[in-house]
Amino acid sequence: MVDRRWLAGFTALCVGQFLAHQTALSFSALIPILRDEWRLSASQTGLILGVFQFGQTGAYVAVGFLLDRLRSKPIMVISSAMVGIGDFLFALGARDFSSGFLLRLLAGALLGGLYLPALKHIAETTPRLQRGIATGIYVGVSVAAYAAPLLYVGLLAPRIGWRATMAAVGLSELLGALVIARNVQDVPLAAPAEERAGFSRYIGDMLENPAVRSVIIAYTGHNWELFGMWGWMGPFMVASLTARGSPPHSALVWGGGLAAAIIGLGGIIGAVAGGRLSDRLGRTRAAVLMLGASLPCSLAFGWLFRAPLTFVTVVGLLYGIVVLADSPSYSASLMELVPPRSLGGAFSIQMLFGWAATVVAPVAFGGVLDLVRATSPDPTRPWGAAFELLALGPLVGLLAFRMTRRQPRGHRAGPPSNGAPRSGTA
Repeated sequence: MVDRRWLAGFTALCVGQFLAHQTALSFSALIPILRDEWRLSASQTGLILGVFQFGQTGAYVAVGFLLDRLRSKPIMVISSAMVGIGDFLFALGARDFSSGFLLRLLAGALLGGLYLPALKHIAETTPRLQRGIATGIYVGVSVAAYAAPLLYVGLLAPRIGWRATMAAVGLSELLGALVIARNVQDVPLAAPAEERAGFSRYIGDMLENPAVRSVIIAYTGHNWELFGMWGWMGPFMVASLTARGSPPHSALVWGGGLAAAIIGLGGIIGAVAGGRLSDRLGRTRAAVLMLGASLPCSLAFGWLFRAPLTFVTVVGLLYGIVVLADSPSYSASLMELVPPRSLGGAFSIQMLFGWAATVVAPVAFGGVLDLVRATSPDPTRPWGAAFELLALGPLVGLLAFRMTRRQPRGHRAGPPSNGAPRSGTA
């Protein structure tokens, strides 16, 4: 029988988080406009994308450790409200590369208080055998929130201006704070103060466990590919349509819409299916399967710059599914491999390494675009080379899990066969 109280709280969590995450790819949706208005190079664009991730990374590390000492709900409410204020500041004060860089750094830092508390809340309130699918649904909702601005920003910004559009984004995030505050249950801390882990205990609970180390390494590779692809999918689709002769406004609207479908629809399908797959096959096996599928997508996708648009969209949708489908496996693995006293810190360390990759990947992608454009007149080659760079991510993940297979069976990351905690690992 379904626990209606858990389901109602989980639904409110997903709705609030969807509204509060709207800023994530809003700048990516504005790149075709701000690139000309601010005279940005691809490298500068990549730096703004990367510094947003840098702000999130720093916040994730801090918030992860706080989660073992503070309740999840207040952190989410405060962060949602502050993200909305940050987007209002961007709408009012962003004028050029420097101001945009600083304000997106602020936005990333404020957004960092949302994702980890939600995962901790799911770990504390979700039945064990439903954690994979619950995590997958939540990740899918987050992906939909990332993708939504790629659709409506491209529609609104040319009509009402990008500043008014960003103000509307900020308003949605304030509404998300209200939804979380009113409808998500407040869960007390799992352990009294004297039982909470210190830094040395985090090291013992996580970094001395080979399965946890492999999960963190694979998650880092996963994020390299995912956020490089997410950050540049919109500009790729707009550039591809422009190269086919579409007018700038039409390319912006249709390119943003196609990117939103690839990231949003593909990500939702991938997250939910990947979460369910991890419950059925095991966390590691599901992650390896999806990493193996996304690797050839990264190697090939950029070279489709001038391919038939229908074919590009179909391959892109497949890419959007598999690039995200391994994500639920990593969070669900940590929920099972790490004791509750250290779970917040485990998420924090995972994010420290995993989100460091999200800082570098968009910058490296933009650098490759500039470098190859300077040496080749073929407009396809820069995109092909830049997407190929993202294939390093799944390759690293596959190698990490190959190392896990060499460990004793009890250390592998996967769901317990009987729903009970793993001996020695949870």
